[in-house]
Amino acid sequence: MDEKRSTEVSLSDFLAKRATRVALEATEALEALEEMTAALVKAKRIEQGQAKGLVKALAEREKQGSTGIGQGCAIPHCSLDGLNKTVMMIARSENGIDFNCVTGEKVRVFVLVVYPPHLDQERRAVLGRIVHLCRNTNWLRFLKAARTTREINDLVSEYDNEG
Repeated sequence: MDEKRSTEVSLSDFLAKRATRVALEATEALEALEEMTAALVKAKRIEQGQAKGLVKALAEREKQGSTGIGQGCAIPHCSLDGLNKTVMMIARSENGIDFNCVTGEKVRVFVLVVYPPHLDQERRAVLGRIVHLCRNTNWLRFLKAARTTREINDLVSEYDNEG
């Protein structure tokens, strides 16, 4: 999928707004994955019975190579059987979490993505758009300054409207 097509994706369509977290309590990578997964369950975007498998799949994906992409951002992602649509959530960590990022920096912004195994083109489009988003230094600055989940969710909508 080319750059133009990936930027046409509206991230708001996939964002689990009720799962957004302003400040993760986690201090370690696995705890962060568990906390974000619990937020998706609470927001009713995945089933409780899927949670353990999701955490395991996300952790396995991280073993293949960190999803930390620099600038304090990581995009943990994996497929999950039983989903009909890609789901995305945003979480922040005030102090940062060691996510084994190649740049060595701690991750403060997480954009977690879970997708059905059969929607590969959608997965690529969403991940491409998120990478583009996380490389936008102005957006990151506003995200890090946001005080509420609504402000974070609104930043995603604003970004969609710009691009």
